[in-house]
Amino acid sequence: MMPSADASDLGLSFMHSITSGHISLVGGFLHLIDYVALFYLILLLWIPFFWFVFHPAIGFWRRMGNRAFWVALPVWLIFAAGIVISRHQLFSRRVERNALTWIVGGILFIVAQWLDGQTRHAFGWRRLAGLTEINPQHRLCGVIRAGIYGRVRHPRYLLYMLMMVSVAFLTGAYPIFLLAILNVLLYQIVAPLEERELLDQYGPQYEDYRRSVPRFVPRLGRTP
Repeated sequence: MMPSADASDLGLSFMHSITSGHISLVGGFLHLIDYVALFYLILLLWIPFFWFVFHPAIGFWRRMGNRAFWVALPVWLIFAAGIVISRHQLFSRRVERNALTWIVGGILFIVAQWLDGQTRHAFGWRRLAGLTEINPQHRLCGVIRAGIYGRVRHPRYLLYMLMMVSVAFLTGAYPIFLLAILNVLLYQIVAPLEERELLDQYGPQYEDYRRSVPRFVPRLGRTP
């Protein structure tokens, strides 16, 4: 017997509802990825620009002490406002995402999150906040070699670079790829500027550390 028209229409309606629900779910997930990407752009994009200005004029910022943070705050707000205002342009042009882009972006995101946890555990909030660089009385003595710092000299900068590249792969947005590349290039300049400060502060102790621990590519064997 041939199915009735009502049964056929019911089946088509059911399949259409499933397909529509699947499309809606995928669309919601992609929008969530964009919101997460926007959050990390606001949080991380300004950092290398700030340090690029901060490190060459370290004497001036140390004379300002904690007041330097009141200079950093409006700089961050300007970057944040610019990103929010231009968000539609940032996500307007995209490369077609596929299994490879999702896998690469996901792996880089997980590695960056792991590095974040390792860095906070080894470094402490005072150094992460910049108190040891801006305010002399807060300085902690000695070069940290524990944990992740025994494998790579700049895990913070490494995780920021990985996060930006991860966001680019996960969103597939061409402008974010360009921003990620610019971020990576800036950190190649910022890291040596910071190392120059640390050499002045710690002398031979940091020079020995610099010779034995790589800058960005982690040491995979046993730490010294």
